[in-house]
Amino acid sequence: MKLVISTQYLENYGDEINPHWKPKGGSEYIVSVDSNDASVTNEILPFIEYRNEYSEEYARGVSMEADDYESWFEKAQKEDPSEDGIHFEPRLEKVDGVWKKTTKFESSRGSWIRTWDLGIGNETSNFVETIY
Repeated sequence: MKLVISTQYLENYGDEINPHWKPKGGSEYIVSVDSNDASVTNEILPFIEYRNEYSEEYARGVSMEADDYESWFEKAQKEDPSEDGIHFEPRLEKVDGVWKKTTKFESSRGSWIRTWDLGIGNETSNFVETIY
């Protein structure tokens, strides 16, 4: 099963005194899970959601999906013949007690995988990029 967490991302075009928040899209974080266990959602949300004076990301929805789930963003890229590549939604995985965030791009001209350790508030560390 896949736990899918849909988010909204906003940027502040104002300042701290006069904020002007603009929606700028979001992501679908995809997490492989063994069951429909709500504790995984409660555990992962603090790692995804954050807010500071410049930007914010928060969960808009959570769903359980089949193992072959693809977001509309991924499907649209595959269906568009003018696209020469696919940007995949972020995948999250817990490895040795640490949440890992992985993003991937695949193209006929080159591909990459980027991985970070994920901390509370979407803080990242230990960046690794593999180009192939």
